[in-house]
Amino acid sequence: MLGAELQMVRDMYGYLSEFCAREGKRIRPLLLLATCMGYGGGKNRDDIVRIASVLELLHSFLLIQDDIIDRSDLRRGGKTIHMICQDRYGSGSHNANIGNDIALILSDVLVANVHEVVGASKIPPRTKDRFMSIIGQALEITFWGQILDIINSNAKKIVQPREVAAQIAMMKTAHYTVYYPMLMGYILAGRDSAVEIEHIKEFSLPLGLAFQIRDDILGVFGSEKETGKPSDSDILEGKMTFLIKGTIENLDGKERRRFMALFTKKRKDRRDVKAIRKIISASGSLETVKEMHSGLVEQSRARLADLSINNMCRGVLAGLVGIMARL
Repeated sequence: MLGAELQMVRDMYGYLSEFCAREGKRIRPLLLLATCMGYGGGKNRDDIVRIASVLELLHSFLLIQDDIIDRSDLRRGGKTIHMICQDRYGSGSHNANIGNDIALILSDVLVANVHEVVGASKIPPRTKDRFMSIIGQALEITFWGQILDIINSNAKKIVQPREVAAQIAMMKTAHYTVYYPMLMGYILAGRDSAVEIEHIKEFSLPLGLAFQIRDDILGVFGSEKETGKPSDSDILEGKMTFLIKGTIENLDGKERRRFMALFTKKRKDRRDVKAIRKIISASGSLETVKEMHSGLVEQSRARLADLSINNMCRGVLAGLVGIMARL
């Protein structure tokens, strides 16, 4: 590790290590490993496990940036990286945003670590090049989804809620969380069939959307203990989710105008949050979204049979579908 002789570097790697190791779903490396082994890869298991770990580094990189954008104080039950850095270095600087500034660069450090881990691996050069290309594709579509999310969060006016909610979920979650980790595992197994890649996509994208819907529900009706972040954050940030889309579509007249006025307020207080939750529940949106979630899970379950994988991987994926079915 370059610069490790500096105490500052050791301290900051300590913050990153603690942040990355916090309890989380770890779904992305699991999918990479299961898919790689399911398609006959993983002979050099230690190397593949190290490569799978880069997905958690990339996830932490995105979470750090997401927390700065959302002005969040908590992540996975602990302080966000920018708040940790603000507490540690804020008192010694005239820069009121020093925590954000350092955290942004620390997220870049994680990306540098990804290149180091993959570069040091013993996988064939052609596979390594393709793997890094897929990482680039996964990050790019996620970045565009993040920009779309930023543009449509805390908006003064809500436009095309159905299209926007679906686009954000597909770009920020379905591709990044399920499809690309499985594609990476498939490529690391040394496989390359356009037909099989299409089968992976048909299985993974509905499951990824179901994952996002589950997260949307928890983001409004879940507990802080369950999610590791405040349960009112999606409402306060004006996030355009499937729940909000469903509420707008289910309401009309005065109630619809009232909801839109509340949801697009520049600043919302506790009464506003409570009222928004109540309207969402009364509108039937929660039931509508749960039905959508169930349909997506069943769509993914049906597509599992199309994958040419071994029984071990099929069992892992079937278990994941089963977990995703629970609300």
